[in-house]
Amino acid sequence: MEAGHTLQLSVTGTSLLQPVRLMTDAVLQSQQLRARFHALECLACVNGRGRFPSHRRIEPSGRRLRVVLQALDGWLANAPYREIAVALFGEARVDADWTDPRDHLRDQVRRAVRRGRQLMRGGYRKFLL
Repeated sequence: MEAGHTLQLSVTGTSLLQPVRLMTDAVLQSQQLRARFHALECLACVNGRGRFPSHRRIEPSGRRLRVVLQALDGWLANAPYREIAVALFGEARVDADWTDPRDHLRDQVRRAVRRGRQLMRGGYRKFLL
């Protein structure tokens, strides 16, 4: 398996000491379909090639959370907000947009740091429910 990636399966009704046939329900609720098919695709790739598919997608919420956590890391390291912005969005974008009078980029960084601090103060618990 690749470092940092896991695939967790819940198998019931049989022992895994011998090869088994894994099956899934054919009729699923619509909100389960994408996740179930993605898990099956990952399992097939790991089984066939020994690694995850190269086109793994990151959910939009995962992308946002990554930005929030990177911003929080910068803030905890006492990095200036501009430096945090460079780490998040790249030097070219920061050079172009940091002094924009509408403060869009600065506001994005401020919101990301604020959200990270909220998570750090216990907001992460909502992910556990």
